[in-house]
Amino acid sequence: MFKEPVLPSAPNSSSIELFAYPWDILDRGPEAFVDECSALGVGTIHATTLYHSGKFLLPRNRTNKVYFPQPGQLFVPVDTEKFPAGLRPRHSPLAESGWLDRLARAASGAGVQLSAWTVFQHNSILAGAAPQLAIHNLFGDAYPFALCPSNAAVRAYTVALAASVQGLGVFKSLDLETIGYLGYNHGYHHEVTGVPVGVLESFLLSLCFCPACCAGGEQVGIAMEPLRLQLRTLLNDKLAADDVAGAHPDNVEQLLTLVALTEPLQQLLRFRLATVTSLIEEVRAAFTGRLNLFSSSFVGSPSNIWMEGLSLPAMRSTPDIFHLLAYSADTGGVNSDLTFCLSQIGDPGRLNLTLNLGLPITPTLGHALAKVEFARRQGVRRFAFFNYGFLGEARLNWVKTIAQALA
Repeated sequence: MFKEPVLPSAPNSSSIELFAYPWDILDRGPEAFVDECSALGVGTIHATTLYHSGKFLLPRNRTNKVYFPQPGQLFVPVDTEKFPAGLRPRHSPLAESGWLDRLARAASGAGVQLSAWTVFQHNSILAGAAPQLAIHNLFGDAYPFALCPSNAAVRAYTVALAASVQGLGVFKSLDLETIGYLGYNHGYHHEVTGVPVGVLESFLLSLCFCPACCAGGEQVGIAMEPLRLQLRTLLNDKLAADDVAGAHPDNVEQLLTLVALTEPLQQLLRFRLATVTSLIEEVRAAFTGRLNLFSSSFVGSPSNIWMEGLSLPAMRSTPDIFHLLAYSADTGGVNSDLTFCLSQIGDPGRLNLTLNLGLPITPTLGHALAKVEFARRQGVRRFAFFNYGFLGEARLNWVKTIAQALA
């Protein structure tokens, strides 16, 4: 496997970064793809190593227009024997296509860095085959799309995946996507919710009471079963009152009150934060390059990532870069989230503003430029864009316009 040299960083200049899937890279040709990225001003390519399910419309792809990726499979050639039994991901045929070798050679020649865009706990194939390792809600229902980070086997899988990516020798950094407790909101196939489910109900449905979480909680002094019964009663009462609202309620105040007045729930949240923070520290030991941690798109505002066990203050010492996924059309809301996240992280050099340039999230180029300009005024110098394959020719060229505006 070709090894990419470590390139010096340029903290005083802006970093322009682009996310891309291997099927789009292969369709374009890795060499031509890198040339295209260089022409756009891109200095870092985030390439997928393992991904979840999807149905993607690819406007510029010549091989496939509607693409269904192999869910939960590896797109890179790593040795799965080092993974724990029962949690060994399969290899996609793309893993042996040579796309990564060609990409690494082309990127090195062009002075472009590579980052391993890797999905961790979001794996419907593995969690579906091993429900005992999945998130279990208040009622004991397993979520087949979400591995639970409290489980020792899942933690071993997470570290093995990071170490395997490290062993490829071509990636300067590792993107940690969905490392934590995935919640109820998922966008599952034919998902139906016919009763009022607001922030409070969704939060309660997202809490995990699997055997590993219950055992871990009890070890730190949480009375897990009384807490589960208390929260389950509240949730049952909420779901039974399905005639009280004509739409999904905006009841964040109720959630804040519940957390403020329920000490065992506060303890559980601290347990979840400590569990994920320690897991990221284990990954830190397995991957010697830069760690990039994603905020989650499942809990709305990036400031809500505590719901998945992620601590913004912990970003000061564990991962190197925090990707703020600004996937909202509301420019004011994005700017407000950025301000809050910066107050928690403390260093604008550790934040990457990541924008989805597609519709409906980015109506016009002006919306993207407004978010970028605000972030730059706050000292942010890293900007990433999603996604190479999803964008038409005109919107893809917005990356170049933004890069020129930041020059």
